[in-house]
Amino acid sequence: MKPYRHIIALTLLTCASVLSASAQALSAFTDYRGYLMVFDNGSINKLEYLPPVSYKSGSAAVAYIDNRNDFKIYCHGVSKFQLNAADFKYWVTDYLVAFKVGQVLYVNDGVDRKTLCYYNTRMALGDSLLGWYDDSQYSFNIYYNKRIAELENSLLEPPKSMKAGANTMAWVNQSNFFNVFYQGNVTTLDDIAPIDFAAGRDIMAWIDNYDRNFHIFYYGDTATAEIFPPDSFKVGYGIMAYVDQLGNFNAFYDGGTRKLLSDRPDYFLVYGNVIVYAYNNQFNVFYQGKTYPVETYVPRSLQIGINGVAYMDPGGSLKFFQKGQSYKVTNEYVNKYTLTGDVVKVEVGTNTCQFFWEGHLYE
Repeated sequence: MKPYRHIIALTLLTCASVLSASAQALSAFTDYRGYLMVFDNGSINKLEYLPPVSYKSGSAAVAYIDNRNDFKIYCHGVSKFQLNAADFKYWVTDYLVAFKVGQVLYVNDGVDRKTLCYYNTRMALGDSLLGWYDDSQYSFNIYYNKRIAELENSLLEPPKSMKAGANTMAWVNQSNFFNVFYQGNVTTLDDIAPIDFAAGRDIMAWIDNYDRNFHIFYYGDTATAEIFPPDSFKVGYGIMAYVDQLGNFNAFYDGGTRKLLSDRPDYFLVYGNVIVYAYNNQFNVFYQGKTYPVETYVPRSLQIGINGVAYMDPGGSLKFFQKGQSYKVTNEYVNKYTLTGDVVKVEVGTNTCQFFWEGHLYE
C-alpha cells in the first residue's frame, strides 16, 4: 500500500525553532537541609525550604510536588502552582510536562497549563508532543507546538498500539491501519499492523507484516532500508542503529547508511544524537557521522544524553564524552549521577550535588 497523507488543521512553526526556544540547562536536587534546589544554566537557586514529596527534571522544566502536596512547575526562572496533587501522576520530558488527576489529562509547555481531556486511559508522550485517546469522545488527539488537533474520530476503542518520538507519533488504529504524525501531516503507511516500529525525532522505522521489509520514514519521506528484517533497531534524533540479517551493525545518518561493524556489537544504545556501542572490550560513540573509540574497556554503568554519554571508569571516576570531547567530571567519590539533556548531576558526600555543564563543574 502506498503512503496516503492528509494535513490536519494544526498551525506549525519549524521543529528547530520550537525546540531551540524551549531548551535550557536544568536539573534539581534536595540538599542536606532538605531544601529543593535547581541548577539553571550555571546558577544554583533555592525553590522550596521544605523537602518535596517528589521531583522530576527535563531540559526545559522541573516539575515537583511540594511539602503541602501542591504540584508546581519551574520554568524560565519562575515556579508556578498548577493544582493539588491528589490522585495524581505526572511525567516530564525535555520540553513538556504531562499530568493527570484521576482520568483528567493536562499538559504544560512551560508557558500555559491546558486541560486536554476529562476521561483518558491511554496516552503516549514524546519530547515535544503528546498523543491521547479521549474515552468520552472516542477520538485520538495530539498536542504539538501549543496546538490541539484531532487525528482520528468515531473510534470504538483506543489505538491498538502507539509510540511517541521526540516529534513523531506512530500508531495502529482499530482497523489495523498504521499511521504516523509528523509536522502537521498524518501519513497512512500501511493497512496492516507492522511487526515492530520505533519513533524518534524526524525519523520512524518499522518492519512490515507483508514481506517483512525494513522501512524508514525520514523527514516526511519513506524508503525501504533493507529487504530483510533486522535483528534489532533503535532510533534517535534523525539517526538509527540496527543489526541486519547478516549480523552487520549499521548506522543511518544524514540520509545514508554506513556499516560500523561486520559483526554484532555486545550491546548498543541510541538516544538524541548519539549511538553508543561496545565490541570486543572497546567502548565507542557514533556522533554526527564520526565514530569515536572512547575507551578500551566497557563501562560498568552509563547514561546517555542528547549529545553525549556519562559513565564510570574501572577506578570509580566519572567521565563524560560529549560532542567529540572527553572530560573527567569530578575528583570526588560519586554516590550517584544523572544525565539530563546536556547536564550531568553528580551526588557526592551527604546530600551534596555538583553539576557538569559545557565543560565546567558547578558546586
